[in-house]
Amino acid sequence: MDAEELAKLDDPLGRLLRSGNPFPLTARSLIAAFDVLGGTPDALPRQLVFLVADGGHIPWTPQTDRLQRAFRFVIVRGKADFTLLVSSSTLPDSAADDAFLQIIGWDDTHKVFHFYERLAGAYFWAGMSSHALQAATRGKGPFDSHVNGATVMKELRSPWIHWHAPQAGINENALAPDDPLRNDPLFIGRVTAERMETEVARPGIRRWNAARIARAVDADGSWNDVRHFLRQAVTDTTVNLATSETASRLIGEQTPLKLPLSFFLNRDTLFTTLGLEPDDPADADIVIPGLVYRRCLADYDVHLSDGLLRIEGDSHFAFLTPEPAFEDTQLIDALVLASLLTRRFVAALTMTDFPNPVFSARRAALLRHVPTVAKGPNAGEAMEREFLEEIRATTGQQGNGANSPEREFLSNFETVDFEAASRERIARYFALLRAGMTDPETVDGWFRLAEYRRRRFRRRPLAEFALTTPRTNIPLTAAPLRMTEFGRVEPVRTAETDEPQPPQGET
Repeated sequence: MDAEELAKLDDPLGRLLRSGNPFPLTARSLIAAFDVLGGTPDALPRQLVFLVADGGHIPWTPQTDRLQRAFRFVIVRGKADFTLLVSSSTLPDSAADDAFLQIIGWDDTHKVFHFYERLAGAYFWAGMSSHALQAATRGKGPFDSHVNGATVMKELRSPWIHWHAPQAGINENALAPDDPLRNDPLFIGRVTAERMETEVARPGIRRWNAARIARAVDADGSWNDVRHFLRQAVTDTTVNLATSETASRLIGEQTPLKLPLSFFLNRDTLFTTLGLEPDDPADADIVIPGLVYRRCLADYDVHLSDGLLRIEGDSHFAFLTPEPAFEDTQLIDALVLASLLTRRFVAALTMTDFPNPVFSARRAALLRHVPTVAKGPNAGEAMEREFLEEIRATTGQQGNGANSPEREFLSNFETVDFEAASRERIARYFALLRAGMTDPETVDGWFRLAEYRRRRFRRRPLAEFALTTPRTNIPLTAAPLRMTEFGRVEPVRTAETDEPQPPQGET
């Protein structure tokens, strides 16, 4: 980069790199370089260190010594907000390429994150958040995982599986007796993952989503790149990973296992944004018998493997499943607050195939009807009107059957009291789930559906590590599955594609 280009990198690392000082090429020297800035305008006095490892809760033994646990530090610096995020190997004094060092910095001048990687003794600028949304760069470089340009914390909800967390620490028992990491100040000073969620990941996502919305709305109120936003309502641009709150090793035959709510529906949009949660929270508690869960583990040969070693049993916390990503659901919430989407419209979208909160080909089919631009001054109304015109034209065509996603959306949207109708459907769904939650055949279907969704996740670049999800003996060629409103699992109809949505997919 020339000096003019470097001057446009107005994030903490960009400013440090153009200071004229030698580049700090290790994680430890990078921390020290920011320590030296104390008392200056560029000082980032607050620091938190987190530890994540997909095999970090498996105790070390001579037999597991070679297990690829994927230890890494996440180090954040900031003032009021954390604006520098460092992802580092646990070799913080090494500048070798295999001791990876990746940095994300928030540029408050241009309202973007900048992405960097240290390679071959130099820092490479890999792009900025807006590149994640442009056709030429979408899904490339860091944007294969930072799909929408935001920060990523896959395990964003309690109990924060894979992280050093209150419910399950990554402690010395995961390290070899002679591992120098035991005495490293970064390891000793690690804090727990709920702080990463509440102080770093969620605020960073909100910050970028707010900047996106502000950038997309012109002075005359026109809304640009509408599909870039709505694809996050109807497709899975990315996912988070959720689990139960129960450690799998503690589940006996008499132990009740409460399954993660987000396995059954989009809890963030339906409950948090739209307020459609049951009056009695207990109605949404789906609890299966430990005996049935353990039978599924045995029947499907559930295990963890890094490709060389095999660990019998489930993930540390039971029943890991992909769930709607916060960067998607928070964006939709922000669009409602900005009056670009109405509650009725969001409810109609989300209640289309709602028992399948992720990997729904039915919901994804609605994206083709979204306009690319909505003219101001009331862009939200214009977008909704154009979308409805397109949907109504489609449902009037021969071949658009009564069970099409377009007809389901239209039925949802045109229901006069859509909130009451949605609540009733959700209540009926939960009643049927609760009726089936002690039935071995029903739970077996749920277990197979969870593995199908994990299989879909493992196809994505975000699935970097073999130990992230448990494995089963279910063939990779097994039929795709979906949940019905009756709380039962069925094969996906052949008319509904099983292909994952590519990052650039807009049709």
